[in-house]
Amino acid sequence: MKSSALHAFLLAACLLSTVSAQTLLEKKFSATAESEALLDLTASAPGTSWRERGAEAAVATIYVDGRYHQDVILFAGAQDFIYQLMLGRVAPGEHSLRIDFNRKQSAAKATGVQIREAKITTIGREHPEFQAIARAPILYARPDTIGKFSDVPLMAYYEFARDDNRFSYTVIFSNEDGGTQTTALMARWGRTTDIEWVLGTRVGIGGKASSIFQGADHKDTQFAGKLEADHPLMFTATVNNNFSDQGLSEMRFAPRPLAFDATVASREEMMDRHPWTYRVMADEMIREGKIIEERKPGPQINDLRNYVYFDIDSVQMDSALSVAVKLKGDPVWRTSDWGIANYKIDRSGIFRTTALLPKRARIEDIERVAVRCDVAGNPKTKAEVSRIANANCDLRAVNKIFVLGDDYQPGASLKLSFQPVKMRFGEMIEIYENATKR
Repeated sequence: MKSSALHAFLLAACLLSTVSAQTLLEKKFSATAESEALLDLTASAPGTSWRERGAEAAVATIYVDGRYHQDVILFAGAQDFIYQLMLGRVAPGEHSLRIDFNRKQSAAKATGVQIREAKITTIGREHPEFQAIARAPILYARPDTIGKFSDVPLMAYYEFARDDNRFSYTVIFSNEDGGTQTTALMARWGRTTDIEWVLGTRVGIGGKASSIFQGADHKDTQFAGKLEADHPLMFTATVNNNFSDQGLSEMRFAPRPLAFDATVASREEMMDRHPWTYRVMADEMIREGKIIEERKPGPQINDLRNYVYFDIDSVQMDSALSVAVKLKGDPVWRTSDWGIANYKIDRSGIFRTTALLPKRARIEDIERVAVRCDVAGNPKTKAEVSRIANANCDLRAVNKIFVLGDDYQPGASLKLSFQPVKMRFGEMIEIYENATKR
């Protein structure tokens, strides 16, 4: 989309929104040099709840120097919450911030927004995080999510690879409306949030940058879209939250990316560090009718507090891994894969999976945990069959085993004593045994 057309569209959208807008805050701030401006917005929306249809959230719209910058969906509801945001590049001098209550985009039962604090900071080029912040994407909403409070960006993080001077950006969405079936999400990813790599930017000699983003069907695609200063403008384009550098949307988001190293931890560790994400994840499942009492694979799942969550580091060689858990007094082993081949973990690295229990999960009820290594897929061809002999799972670490509490927050992990082991296909080993089992 041409820049002029995009700006015209956004201007029209802003003019329409002002009809139903109420100014909540106006504030001046200044920069002594060219900087990136950041905002920690402590706000709440009385009477709203991410769990309740028609009362999901209020929306605040942010203007910088009189121009529309972004919308903030207050998914934390009536609770005071700090929304960490980018305000973009600012020149030396004085600037203005305005925040409106956007009635048009807010849920029907939302009556307003209360702002407790709006803390603005600026970071110049000498700041160690300047490049990471300055090149972070601004994300336009998928049009079919606007007004539905679905698949919203909860937070973002960045990684930095020093060897090739590359910044990578990932967004954690509240869910995905398409793609992987819900039961499979829990089996293969250990969550119903959607954690998606957006793009990577390599900064070359002289500051020249080149970016690759995750296009539809998870294809790496050369970025050829528009920049706002150095911020790539990205559009959420598919129901499983892949992206495009072209599009049209009346809402956009600019979450501040936080530093993270996914080479030493699972991506879900970022959720553990911000445990409120689990509550938002659960509330969206409940609101969308995806939580049921029946325990069966499909588009609906059981209460998220009835699962055991596993964080494992393993390398699969033509193999796939699954986990099983046994409770005290229960003769049945509960498996992560449900006996379904493509629910097993065939990717290598640090990952999450879960196993569903027959009742509310309590960490003290877990008696034994085992890991099984199987052949990946369904070998049919001569070449596929020939690889079976060397199939193995190199189980390097079991980092965490935990359950969610009544408040949907992750509890303490089981105390684990585990030594790395290499398993051949068809083998199963115990990784935990409760010394007080009965």
